[in-house]
Amino acid sequence: MDIQKILDYQKQDFEIIKLERLLEESEDKKIFHEMRNVVKDAQTKSNNLEKEAGELIKKYNEIKKAYDAEIRACGEIVNKDPKALKQDELENTISKTNQTLESISLLEKKFMSFAEQINSVLAEFDSTRKSYNEAKKKYASHKQAYETLAAKTLPQIEKLKQEIKKLEPSIDPMFLQKYKQRRQDKVFPIFVPVIDKACGGCRMELPSASLDKLKRNGFLECEHCRRIIYNQ
Repeated sequence: MDIQKILDYQKQDFEIIKLERLLEESEDKKIFHEMRNVVKDAQTKSNNLEKEAGELIKKYNEIKKAYDAEIRACGEIVNKDPKALKQDELENTISKTNQTLESISLLEKKFMSFAEQINSVLAEFDSTRKSYNEAKKKYASHKQAYETLAAKTLPQIEKLKQEIKKLEPSIDPMFLQKYKQRRQDKVFPIFVPVIDKACGGCRMELPSASLDKLKRNGFLECEHCRRIIYNQ
């Protein structure tokens, strides 16, 4: 059994895997993906804050309208001549004055509360917008760095894939099929030697029956890690 050809195939495939990992584990890729999420979250938060600020301003204006009405009512009462009023009219005027003053005091408190809420929302909006702009710049920078790496690496991967494709006709179809199945399942290396009566991949010790089978057939499928074990 000629296992050397599949080992040569695996050796070249390992170069492909290293380049694929270089792209997959790129720090620039990780950062620009993180920044993309930050930008997306900041956009959503900004939209929500704009909506919240709009609602607060609307309520603020409603309170201001009521406040202005109470101020006008108070002015009308103040402008009345107490001497021209009868006793019951005077008492009624005093009562209305007190009610109006209480309303004005309550509205002033609401004014302050809404003003603080609006200022808080606007400050948070500014902070979110700043984070958005910073994340957007960082995203663009790291995305460009990753795309530069990919532009250099992908052609190398494609070239190596074409090269190992040429090796396939000379490889035992059974070995090639097993190799591709495990490669797809992220098992690597796929073909490993037996080392001290154990699988060269997962290092699980092989029973005597399995060692005998390996000796007879020249290869053995590990029951633990599914790698193909061969005699050195």
